[in-house]
Amino acid sequence: MNTTNNNNNNTLLFQITKEELIRDFEQVVYKVLEQMQLNQVSKNEKEFYTRDETAKLLDVSLTTLFHWNNDGTLTNTKIGKRVYYSKKEVLARLNP
Repeated sequence: MNTTNNNNNNTLLFQITKEELIRDFEQVVYKVLEQMQLNQVSKNEKEFYTRDETAKLLDVSLTTLFHWNNDGTLTNTKIGKRVYYSKKEVLARLNP
């Protein structure tokens, strides 16, 4: 890596190889992705859970969710062809 320092305007120029640039860029991208994941986990702002997420949280089968939906124990919301359960209802079921 070659550096040039021009004292007149305080500009520092670097010469780096393509591989070094790619490596540095990847490191920046990984750091940004890590931060985004941390922010997502810490927010926990999810309003709806999928069927699989709901079943896992409540430790029940998908069949049980189906029956609960039919008997009104837990109601779902359909968005397009997908089925979701509200966070509020799922959490209420977790803490009866």
